[in-house]
Amino acid sequence: MRVTVLGSAAGGGFPQWNCACPNCSRMRAGKLRSRVRSQAQVVVSLNTTEYFLLNASPDLRNQILSTPSLAPAHSPRHTPIVGVLLTSADVDAVAGLLHLREFQPLHVYATQSVRRILHEENRIFRVLERADPPVVWHDVPLNTWLPLGLQSSHAKEDPPARFRYVPLGSTYPDYVSAELRRILPSAEAVVGIAIEHRDRRRLA
Repeated sequence: MRVTVLGSAAGGGFPQWNCACPNCSRMRAGKLRSRVRSQAQVVVSLNTTEYFLLNASPDLRNQILSTPSLAPAHSPRHTPIVGVLLTSADVDAVAGLLHLREFQPLHVYATQSVRRILHEENRIFRVLERADPPVVWHDVPLNTWLPLGLQSSHAKEDPPARFRYVPLGSTYPDYVSAELRRILPSAEAVVGIAIEHRDRRRLA
């Protein structure tokens, strides 16, 4: 299992587009010994052909383009990214899904509540269904170990890794309607991800 950090900044990146704090201002003026950073984004590779994104940041397109291992391997269209594990419905966690709309079948894992928010209240995400076959959504229960890895999903051997969603205790984004917010379980609003490789290496 290989973990690659594609971005490590908070929402808006660094420097943030509308921020004039001392750090952002000094960075723009060339007076801070630092680097421009994109929004937080992590990708986990189980082998050379299966990569899983942990969330989908608004900066995802540029993050993919700057990572050679995520480039298409053959014509006409291809990506080694096979799945996305969403931790919430926050804009910073899901906006990048729209960069993945170019007729590329993917597996998206989320709590049932997050899937409902994106399907029922945000019709724009239905653009993902244009792929053939369309994007497959998986409702992930809390605190349950599930296999991570597509190639071995129908094989006899154990999957290369497993993962589980851990409730972190938070609230749903402000854009979610009051009606839907009332009926969605609060435990599914924001989750952490625990991943365990079969060689016992772990990531949280």
